[in-house]
Amino acid sequence: MFKNMRDLQKMGKEMEANLPPAGQRMADAQSRMAEAQNRMANMQQMMANQTAAASAAASAAAGLADGTAVKRTVVINSMQQVGMINFDLMIQFDLTVMQDGMPPMPATTQQTVSQMQIGQIRPGMTCDAAVDPNNPAAIWLDLNTAR
Repeated sequence: MFKNMRDLQKMGKEMEANLPPAGQRMADAQSRMAEAQNRMANMQQMMANQTAAASAAASAAAGLADGTAVKRTVVINSMQQVGMINFDLMIQFDLTVMQDGMPPMPATTQQTVSQMQIGQIRPGMTCDAAVDPNNPAAIWLDLNTAR
């Protein structure tokens, strides 16, 4: 039994001898902590951006219901996943908004899309959208009308 204790002590001393100095280990831990805090700040900013985009789209959708938004046709130029919210994909759409009697306007919006629906939407398709005339960046896509 005592021999096993000596072996364990010997192994512990060998492990300690192979470790970097305590100051170096502490500096490494602090740099990992700073890196983790930076990643957390980036994630919080991304979530704030997603919330703002979702709010703008929701206000445009509500405007369509109460008559304050204008219904437009848009062409989806490109789309890219920028996050997830409750198993739905947050997609950034680059669009061309077709305006009545005016030249087409480029726009970008973010909107959640279900995983079941994402396969049915591709660049080049058109769909109806609600655009807030007071805030042209607030666009809600009616993806059920994608054609």
